[in-house]
Amino acid sequence: MYFGKALLWLPVFFVFWYYLAALFSVPAALLAKGLVNLLFSGLIDSLEMNGRQLEVVTSLLIETDSGRGQVIVTLNPLIYSWNIPVLFALCFAIEEQYFSNLRTLIAVMALLPLHAFGLAADLLVSLAFKLGENVSSQLALTSWQNEAVALAYQFGYLMLPVIGASTIWLLSQYSVVSKLAGSQTEYGARSG
Repeated sequence: MYFGKALLWLPVFFVFWYYLAALFSVPAALLAKGLVNLLFSGLIDSLEMNGRQLEVVTSLLIETDSGRGQVIVTLNPLIYSWNIPVLFALCFAIEEQYFSNLRTLIAVMALLPLHAFGLAADLLVSLAFKLGENVSSQLALTSWQNEAVALAYQFGYLMLPVIGASTIWLLSQYSVVSKLAGSQTEYGARSG
C-alpha cells in the first residue's frame, strides 16, 4: 500500500522538479563552487544557469581562434538531483499522522551537499580528462589525484543519488520505517 502511494506521487513530483530544476540546482551549485574553490583556490570564477544547464566559468585559460579565453564547462545538474522527487514521493506517501512538512524540507535540504559533491566531481572530471591536455595541465594533478577525481565522479554519479535519498528517507522517516518493518515481521511470524 505504501509503495503504491509513493509510485502514484512519483510522476507528480518529477514534473514539479523538472520545471523547477534551475531553482533546485542553484544552492547545490553554490556549495559545489565553495568546495572546488576550497580544494583549488580560485578555480571557479562564476556560475550561470542557462535553462536547466549550469555553466561554470573557470579561471583556466585556453587559446581560441579569437585569442585567449576562460574555460567554461557546461554541466547537467539534473543528473545529481533526480533523487529530490523520489524523496518527496516517499515522504508524501506516508500516513498523515507521520507526515511533517518540516521533516520533509530538512530531508530535501540534506540532499544538497550530495548534489554539490556530484557537481564538483563532474566539473573536475571534465577539466582533468575531457577537455584536453591544454586544460588538464593547468590543474597539475598528480596520478593519485587523477584517480581520486575519477573515483569521486563515479561515486557521485552512480551511487550517491540512490544511497543518499534512501539513507536520508530512512533517517527522516524512522517511525514509518519501523512501523513498516514491524508489520512485515508480524506478517512473517503469522505465515511462518
